[in-house]
Amino acid sequence: MPLAVGDKVVHPYHGPGRITAIENKEFTHGKENYYVIEIPTQGLTLHIPKHRVQEIGVRPAMAQAQLERVLATLRSRPKGLPDDHKERQEQVWEKLQTGEPIEIAEVLRDLTWHEKQAHLTKKDTDYLDRGQKLLAAEIALVTGTDITEASKTIESTLTAAVAESIN
Repeated sequence: MPLAVGDKVVHPYHGPGRITAIENKEFTHGKENYYVIEIPTQGLTLHIPKHRVQEIGVRPAMAQAQLERVLATLRSRPKGLPDDHKERQEQVWEKLQTGEPIEIAEVLRDLTWHEKQAHLTKKDTDYLDRGQKLLAAEIALVTGTDITEASKTIESTLTAAVAESIN
């Protein structure tokens, strides 16, 4: 996957950022090219070897068309989560680890609905918060807005979906 300086990318664990440079570093075993990725929400600068980008799961940020699918996912009917908290948290964590916006949107939707039906454990709440931050940061990067505005979009979409289903 060829990436260039200025590209918007998403690290599956650290979230969205931008490639600010491509550096060539020399080691005893030879030269290696690195993408330098700034992750502003984490205050991080990552140096990722070009040959490990796919292995790590760094991907281009979502396109506008995918953003529409993410919002539609937030509005859609939830998939029931297991009542057993360990099983539920394992399922949710697997989706969060992908770093894929649709998967994260499903986590937010399903946990929000689960909260209306039962209660969320501390870990569930942490996962909900983590997913919210990751998705809001990517939406903000893609739309050129700030994270607060992106968070409000997510929250209002989820709130409207829940209210519509109750009525």
